[in-house]
Amino acid sequence: MERKTKFRHYSEAVLIYALPWALRPLPFRWRVAIGGAVIGAAVRWVPSLQRRIERNVALVMPEKAGDKGFIKRITRHIGRGFMVLFYTEDYHAKLSGVEIAPEAFAEIEAAQAAGKPVIIVSGHFGEWEAIRVMLARAGMPSASIYREAGNPIFERHFAKAMAVGGAGLFQTGMKGTRKMLKHLRGGGIITILLDQRVNDGVQLDFLGKPALSSPIMAELAVKTGALLVPVYAPLKADGQVEIIVESAIAHGDPFEMLQAINNSLSAQVRAHPEQWYWLHNRWARPDLSRVKGACVGGEDAL
Repeated sequence: MERKTKFRHYSEAVLIYALPWALRPLPFRWRVAIGGAVIGAAVRWVPSLQRRIERNVALVMPEKAGDKGFIKRITRHIGRGFMVLFYTEDYHAKLSGVEIAPEAFAEIEAAQAAGKPVIIVSGHFGEWEAIRVMLARAGMPSASIYREAGNPIFERHFAKAMAVGGAGLFQTGMKGTRKMLKHLRGGGIITILLDQRVNDGVQLDFLGKPALSSPIMAELAVKTGALLVPVYAPLKADGQVEIIVESAIAHGDPFEMLQAINNSLSAQVRAHPEQWYWLHNRWARPDLSRVKGACVGGEDAL
């Protein structure tokens, strides 16, 4: 059911779109760099947001606590990620220069050739949007589960930008979960980001501290026989994207599989800490952890 657009949504849309529209005459690289710097500064100007980032950094990377330059790089990266959403065609053109080792997708391709489903897991890290683009270019379109944006005007744009995977989008909730299961059982690929707090998840280690995590994707991998593969897209020093495809996580106890996912992402964040989305309340309220009852709705998609 389509939501009714209210006056406040139009007001919000003006603020959301003003900067991307103003920067359109500039080359793509400058649009993203300038927009990222402006949005990064705006994030730092909001005390609650800066405190959240600083609190998270101090908790898991105390050696970085008080490093203003590090906080600045984090917020600029957040801003860059937001800007890219408005320049889909230009971003895809940039990705045309990304080279991937011929064997990078070999395990995924073999699973697909055998009619086996694949679950790609990643996090709000690097340029995660590139993963679905590169999969689609390799002839392996993927579907995603995503959380609907609060503003229906931006939602239409957001959904269009998310559609690059080519195999559909499933909104969070029971209806979306049923569609996702059907897609997996048909041998499809789904991509999902598993680095947000899930209040009814389980308490596992993430970056050395207890964090609530959802085992649902590990459980689905076991249930459907899906290959469970961590994939990342960090930015290199030259500004180009690198696609990192790790070996599939072996099926076994879902909680051990989930811990393996957390460990995998933790290693990537430690290698490129400024490229993770530190605004997440990832370690909040660990006392609410439960062994059962994790839900898809607590996670976002690629």
